[in-house]
Amino acid sequence: MNDVDQTSATPARSLDEVPPAPTASAPRRNTEPNRPTRSVGARMTVGPGIKLKGEVSDCDTLVVEGTVEATLVSEVLEVAEGGTYKGTATVTDAEIHGQFEGELTVTGVLQIRSTGHVTGTIKYGRIEVESGGEIAGTVTREESGIQATKTLGNRPITGPREAARATSGA
Repeated sequence: MNDVDQTSATPARSLDEVPPAPTASAPRRNTEPNRPTRSVGARMTVGPGIKLKGEVSDCDTLVVEGTVEATLVSEVLEVAEGGTYKGTATVTDAEIHGQFEGELTVTGVLQIRSTGHVTGTIKYGRIEVESGGEIAGTVTREESGIQATKTLGNRPITGPREAARATSGA
């Protein structure tokens, strides 16, 4: 190799013109594995036209604008109008504007908006159904160890009065 000192701004034309790297002052690499840290308020959005399949973890808020077929344990699930979620979700709060199909457990508030459709096995702490919103399947209210279950056949609940009647057993 050529030991010519290249201090000018002119790039080297061959490997012979490149000076050797200093060995004594090179920083040592960390040999510890790089462990990702979970950010506080971790939020993931599955945009329109996107399809996601699998398991979602370490996500505080999942926003579904496309299609998700997954298992989720999270704080918040938001299914936007036009969005579809199929699978199992255990969350603190859920707001459904689109389609949910599967097993949904909401320990806090389940909000089904006017364009929302929820089918399957649903467990909730509190429920709000806007006029036009639909819910069908096995619906269970869990409160302080007391369960009130109502199976809703093929007839969806389409408003807050029907939701109250269905969950009160009337």
